[in-house]
Amino acid sequence: MPVGERVEIHDGIAKVTGKAVFTGDIKLPGMLYAKVLRSPHAHALIKNVDLSIARQLPGVKAAISFADIPQVPYNGCGAPDKELIHDQYILNDKVRFVGDGVAAVAAVDEETAAEALKQIKVEYEILPSVLTAEEALAEGAPCIHGGENNILTRIAFEDGNVEKGLAEADYVFEDRFITSKVTPASLEPCGVSVASFDSQGRLTVWTSTQMPFVVRGILARALNLPYGKIRVIKPFVGGGFGSRLGAISEPLCSLLSMITGKPVKLQFTREEAFIATETRHPVIFKLRTGMTKDGIFTAREMKAVVDTGAYATHGPFIAGIIGSWFSGTYRCSNVKYEGLAVYTNTVSAGAFRGYANPQVAFAVESQLDIIARKIGYDPVELRRKNYLKEGETWRFTGWPLECSVGLPSCLEEGMKRIRWGERSAPSSPSKKRGKGMAISMHCSGGRPRLNEVSSATIKLNEDGSANVYTGSTDMGQGSDTTLAQIAAEAMGIKYTDVIFSGGEDTDVNPFDIGTRASRQAYSGGHVVKKSGEIIRGRLLEHASRMLEAPANSLEIGSGEIWLKDNPAVRISVGDVSRYAQIRGGGQIVAAVSEEPPGNPPAYGAQFAEVEVDTKTGEVAVLQVVACHDVGRAINPTVVEGQIEGAIQQGVGYALLENLVIDKKTGRILNDNLLDYKMLTFPDMPQTDVCIIEAPSRTGPYGVKSVGESGLVPTAAAIANAIFDATGIRICELPITPEKILDALNLKE
Repeated sequence: MPVGERVEIHDGIAKVTGKAVFTGDIKLPGMLYAKVLRSPHAHALIKNVDLSIARQLPGVKAAISFADIPQVPYNGCGAPDKELIHDQYILNDKVRFVGDGVAAVAAVDEETAAEALKQIKVEYEILPSVLTAEEALAEGAPCIHGGENNILTRIAFEDGNVEKGLAEADYVFEDRFITSKVTPASLEPCGVSVASFDSQGRLTVWTSTQMPFVVRGILARALNLPYGKIRVIKPFVGGGFGSRLGAISEPLCSLLSMITGKPVKLQFTREEAFIATETRHPVIFKLRTGMTKDGIFTAREMKAVVDTGAYATHGPFIAGIIGSWFSGTYRCSNVKYEGLAVYTNTVSAGAFRGYANPQVAFAVESQLDIIARKIGYDPVELRRKNYLKEGETWRFTGWPLECSVGLPSCLEEGMKRIRWGERSAPSSPSKKRGKGMAISMHCSGGRPRLNEVSSATIKLNEDGSANVYTGSTDMGQGSDTTLAQIAAEAMGIKYTDVIFSGGEDTDVNPFDIGTRASRQAYSGGHVVKKSGEIIRGRLLEHASRMLEAPANSLEIGSGEIWLKDNPAVRISVGDVSRYAQIRGGGQIVAAVSEEPPGNPPAYGAQFAEVEVDTKTGEVAVLQVVACHDVGRAINPTVVEGQIEGAIQQGVGYALLENLVIDKKTGRILNDNLLDYKMLTFPDMPQTDVCIIEAPSRTGPYGVKSVGESGLVPTAAAIANAIFDATGIRICELPITPEKILDALNLKE
């Protein structure tokens, strides 16, 4: 049956042959090309924008600044509108980071548009800037959005009594950890859209997005248009990782199309994707933890300062969910959390694979390693003593954990594969080897915090093939393949007979909130399976009349229906479908739109072996063993690919990736793929992906999430391995050779 098989990836051939059409490939008759003039200053008022020369250039059809458009505040992030802080504008009279939009042009070609930008004269009143969270919180700091300070939001809670718990502890640990500002750097640069208004004033936007329906809502607000006047189409997407979770270039592109009456394409360059699209949130963590001699938590406290950049976007949600990640993995009666989201004059931070869980895991799992070594416990054993068990309440949802916790198996298999407790010989006398580990718990969607509605419509064709329509968005993660397998299994037809039309068009496909929170296999799979089962039931009803046998005496699979007691008597699904259309009263169609029934957490344990050169400070990650409980691997190849890709990002997060911001000007100094260091193919460590299947009760065929969880524990496991090798603890990401050498010299 299709579920569990390594079937061919749904869109693989289209991509490798170059037939896949991405947003950047789209060309419409009479299309104009847009460019954005960006601020060279981190913080400034715009006193005047002179567009006169730009407007006179042959081929320029529009040149606009804030003075030419209504000032409608919106928030470009993909989240519930009622909870958003609307502080963004298509163009505004104040810039808040280097790269913020100042003016825009639309012209007959890119060269003319680029020349027009050079002719725009801007008069700025430069304001003092704050480039770090500490600067933003300092007394007397300039306020980026007015008000009394730069605090966007403050979230706090306490369960039990932390001070009492600390007093009862045998040991109290206090540590500080800092994570870095990194960019998703997807293969397709972020920020590309095409907009066109038809003769009835209806807007169509083609965009590289994870959330077509959410983008439609953002455009409705920013442009003051009814939802029904906006159509959003998602072509192929070249990777997202959260960076396309909302609107980026779409509002400005659509506005320029509205002004010119022509189709407009706005496509960010790679450099613009670095300086003007969302990053991962940098966070400063302070932890206080009480522990008994027996290795049991008595108190846990976290304070987190989240740098959200120039605009709110996801900042309040990140500040809140950090508390859930912090308190969600381990059992403790006394827990306290305070999180601040803070504005700075840097490019905005937003959603990025893991949604703050990698930051939290680096801090929590690093401190747990510190604790284990200080009190004489094996790091694995200390985690076994404290992680949440089946039936205990998970703070993320407030619900009891489903009785399918695969973490014990992840730990056991990981220890075996990494040969935990054994130390291998280094490759030279100046090098040292060590092993480290970390665990993680992630979600399968946002319930009950967020609306998780997914929808699916399936129609059966005359030959037994089926069209599946969902609002689910495949951005390269393979969700179309996974959902097609679920559909085939539920209906009882062949995978090759599923024609999947996923997440393409808000006019055609039913509503889905979008690709976020690792939700598509679970939430999208739920409605696809339910729709498929309705189709299956209708098929058996019609087949029972055709074969003159009770429906419960029939079986269906691989596109055929047969008598259970006499398999030689069989008919094809195509025959039944034609019968239904001609004699049975109509085409067999099913539609389901609803939230999934739960939110099973996905568990993981990763083990890393490193070799550290004590002369140069360089770290070689030799091996990563990644054991993840995915509930049920609908397609093991897709699951393994997701985890391997996550490891690539996790190793880069640990050792290399960091947007370097000039401390005086606020300019990003490494805004290109040459200077922004990432792991490439030759740099990848040996990866050993171990799929653990502990099926969830509520997921389709037992599925849980996998898209983000593979990244969550990686940096922490590597940091812990570096300590095991060298005896030095680096508490700030990335862990660079310079930091290691400084720590080694200090130790000596």
